[in-house]
Amino acid sequence: MAERKVRVGMIGLGHNGQGHLEAHLALGRSEIVALCDRNPDRLAAAAAKVPQAGQYADFAGLLAHPGLEAVSINTGDAFHREPFVAAMQAGKHVLVEKPLANTVEDVEVMVQACRAADPGLKVQVGYILRFNPVYERLHALARAGGLGDLFYMEADYVHNLLYQAQQTDEVTGRNWYLEEELPMVGGGSHPLDLLRWISGKEVVEVAAYANHKAFPAMRHDDCQVALFRFDDGAIAKVAALYGPRCEMAPFNNLRLYGTRGTAERDQVALAQSEQEVHPAFHRVEAERVCGHPYEPEIADWLEAIVSGGPTRTNLYDGANSTMATLCAVQAIAAGKPVRVPVFRSADQA
Repeated sequence: MAERKVRVGMIGLGHNGQGHLEAHLALGRSEIVALCDRNPDRLAAAAAKVPQAGQYADFAGLLAHPGLEAVSINTGDAFHREPFVAAMQAGKHVLVEKPLANTVEDVEVMVQACRAADPGLKVQVGYILRFNPVYERLHALARAGGLGDLFYMEADYVHNLLYQAQQTDEVTGRNWYLEEELPMVGGGSHPLDLLRWISGKEVVEVAAYANHKAFPAMRHDDCQVALFRFDDGAIAKVAALYGPRCEMAPFNNLRLYGTRGTAERDQVALAQSEQEVHPAFHRVEAERVCGHPYEPEIADWLEAIVSGGPTRTNLYDGANSTMATLCAVQAIAAGKPVRVPVFRSADQA
């Protein structure tokens, strides 16, 4: 018997939204029944690919579409809260792009909305690095104890995003990226989430610093660097740079230092005994993937909806990775370390 297709609506059809739409069509495990964007040109371009889908200029109309089961929220970072809360209240499964939100208040409101909703609803937060095959192998190795006790980690989001200064919204005339984007949250939460996932630990405190030299058109600091303390005492460094004159750092400059081994980017060195202090590095045996692996992330969400199983990055995971980086921004402003709250589901409390 053919697997049933989940009836999905897409909210936000910019760059990421188009990527998600293409991934849904390639997978063939969903039926795109509704599309939503304020920009009529973007809406028309997406509708040309799925002409049977309903077209809406606002998310309220989309959420009322007959038979809709699930929504993919791909709006700008600062605009996730309202459609997410409305979708939860409407009883829809949700995939929401990362970061979960752009303010502490929005994260808290979205967590409360999820707690008040049907517990059977499946939420996936778009921390897509978890679906990179190299990182999947490192996650499995670390969780199996292959690296021993992780005591220091680092990973970065080094990305020349100067082109974003040209991305003015044709409908509003605003450039939300220049006005609202927080590099440690919008970019840095990617590697921070990766370190949380690999280690299985939670961040409890953060100190951070910043400067504003490389991307002056941004309202907020374009270079933000944070030190995170985890609940087991491990320390992690994450840098978020938006104006470097270079290509993206390979494998996010990932470094994992444990009592039994070390990982550097896509290589590992594992000690075979207590006496072996300089084990040789070897390449992680995994496919090298460029760009954003939307398809496995979306497949994971759709499978959870159909089977009732968990998503890889649930609401609380997404909230904790986002909140830790929002607290880093607070630490920059305060000039001192900030405690980080940890969100837990009812069965984790």
